[in-house]
Amino acid sequence: MLQQLRIVEIGEGHAVQVAGLMLAALGADVLKVERPGGDRSRGLATFANWNRGKRSQELDLDTDEGRQALGARLEGADVLLHQFTPRRAAALGLDDAALAERHPRLVVSAITGSPANHPDVERSDDELLVAARFGALYENDGYRSGPIVWRYRAGSWAAAHLAAAGILARLVARLQSGEGGPAHTSIYQGYMSVLPLIWARNSKGPMPNNQPYPLGPRPISQQLFQCQDGDWLQIMDPARQFDYASMPTMWEVIAEGVDIETEEGKIEAFKRRPLEHWLADFRDADIAVEPAYPLGGMLTHPEVRANGYVVDIDDPLLGRTVQPNVPFHSDAPLPEPRPAPRLGEGGDRDWTRPPALVGSNGQPVEMLAGVRVLDCGMFLAGPMGPSMMGDMGADVIKLEPLTGDRIRFMHRYYQAASRSKRSIAVDLTKPEAQEILDRLLKWAEAVHHNMRFKGASKLGLSEEGIRSHNPDIAFNYVSAYGQRGERGNWPGYDSIFNAIAGWEFENAGEGNKPMFNRPGTMDVSSAQSCLVEMMAALYAKRSGQRGYTTQTSLLGIAALTQGETLILADGSLAKTYHLDNAQTGFGPWHRIYECAEGRWIAIAAHKESQRSAVRHLLGDTEAEIAAAALGWSAADLVAALEQAGVPCDHVMFEDALNRFFDNPLHRDLNLVSALESPTYGIVEQPGAFWCFGDMPVRFKQAAPDIGQHTDEIMREIGFDDEAIARFRANKVIG
Repeated sequence: MLQQLRIVEIGEGHAVQVAGLMLAALGADVLKVERPGGDRSRGLATFANWNRGKRSQELDLDTDEGRQALGARLEGADVLLHQFTPRRAAALGLDDAALAERHPRLVVSAITGSPANHPDVERSDDELLVAARFGALYENDGYRSGPIVWRYRAGSWAAAHLAAAGILARLVARLQSGEGGPAHTSIYQGYMSVLPLIWARNSKGPMPNNQPYPLGPRPISQQLFQCQDGDWLQIMDPARQFDYASMPTMWEVIAEGVDIETEEGKIEAFKRRPLEHWLADFRDADIAVEPAYPLGGMLTHPEVRANGYVVDIDDPLLGRTVQPNVPFHSDAPLPEPRPAPRLGEGGDRDWTRPPALVGSNGQPVEMLAGVRVLDCGMFLAGPMGPSMMGDMGADVIKLEPLTGDRIRFMHRYYQAASRSKRSIAVDLTKPEAQEILDRLLKWAEAVHHNMRFKGASKLGLSEEGIRSHNPDIAFNYVSAYGQRGERGNWPGYDSIFNAIAGWEFENAGEGNKPMFNRPGTMDVSSAQSCLVEMMAALYAKRSGQRGYTTQTSLLGIAALTQGETLILADGSLAKTYHLDNAQTGFGPWHRIYECAEGRWIAIAAHKESQRSAVRHLLGDTEAEIAAAALGWSAADLVAALEQAGVPCDHVMFEDALNRFFDNPLHRDLNLVSALESPTYGIVEQPGAFWCFGDMPVRFKQAAPDIGQHTDEIMREIGFDDEAIARFRANKVIG
């Protein structure tokens, strides 16, 4: 799909390596430039998992010789992917202006800690520090009061997908203009892309603005129950309408005198029978349910294996392994997974000079101007992807039933998945609607949905049905479990896959019972996986290939997030780190500390010199450091640590949501979008997830009301007013 692309990747961060991994999995030739002696994570699971399919070249970029060798590589490259701050990039001659002058067709994506245009862009890109200064620690649930550290690296996972999608968007624009340019993003913007599910403000309407989150303990366990054998069961019944008393196992428990009308009674009931009994009953009733696994446990799941979401790799350093795979399925010829390279492996293979510039028609007014997308999805896992394409300038039509997307009752979630779309309401169950569907599919370059295939087929939205209208359309599908195993039509939701991925245990902290992760991280990651696939298929189609089918899934993205571990030859899991019991961090040198007056700071002292400085200021042990920090003001301690060269940051905690939106800097930098909606008034949401330099992200459309644009879309696809009136009278359109 991306076989013509040549990418230079420089960086040892999570997001940079995963972005390169995804592009390599889609066919790009990715050259990983490593420091002298190699990437510091060589021999660890993360290196093995995140560098499959790449080549390696060892260069010392602090020398003239190394920089000249890199320049020669960039002569034949399409993309430079790195994690340098603007100051460091300029020192290496890799700033945007210098690259544009020397390599005008080159697309460059820097994944920094804070956005490229932000005053904090030179600060550390350590995930914990970014989360602290962004305000994400305010939004996680916990077993104590105060800010709670995230174990799931939401910012980095999101930034990896944003970088890959932004690169592909620039490449699509290059097909018109012949010019490259920046497609920067950041871990900060990664968090921005995750939190719209709970971070938004409306000036009116049915969704009141969130009250400041409580400062006390807030352990959340929605539909999460412990069973007789000690295992945990995560259920997801979004409407909460399922009658537990309808299950045969529950009849037995009720007969024993357990009252399930109370929450305490339900907790007691589930403890009376083993996990397998409950799983069988819920699955018979078609209710989404899974056990809560430990991290890495899902790598042996039969559906993970059946769908190819794990891959057997003979790693040059670790030997025979089972590794989490990238969850991209396609009818395009994608490369077979190859082990991560040995140091220098493949780096001596030259690139020929690139062909002539691909376009000469000038830059589009927006990155995806002229791109046409039909989104037939519901909920979040999928539809957020086309929404992000709309943010980049694509014309995205949301096709929904007359009653609307079923997630509309969760107003914030609906808004998060529907910005930058127009809505047409059509009853596809009526035969007359097929004429409308035909014209919409012929209008579109790409189409997406995330319905279960049985239901989609009845509406004419099976792959065969879609291609009968437009054989060359790029079709993307997001499912719960993937389509190659036995669960292709099973239901699934975010919490189910957070449980199966181990994140409910990991986010709870060592020794604590599992807990629900408040932001829908698996939903968002699935949507961003959909985004990358759709952008790759769009690029392939516009560069002379055909309209491919691509698929991803919640199960697949959950498996990808196991990337910090793998199964070794002896069947054991590679070791990784865990969140402490108090949910403050990962040891004395990488955690948050409370200071005077209830303020908190975060530190990331990864080097011995930095740890020595912390010892000198605060003490030798974690307990001593914590006790000493309480005697400092947060401002004074941050100043002292910075003076000593220790990466640190203030923890923005109390009322972080409103502080984010009320910061005028965020509005100046396009990090807040404010759009008018008929239902919600002025809708404020986290804004631009990319910095495209000369091509700003422009927000034009708030999440639409049901059928808000039906008439204008019907006219655009060729229906006159008489036909529109007839369809409406017959209740075919809304």
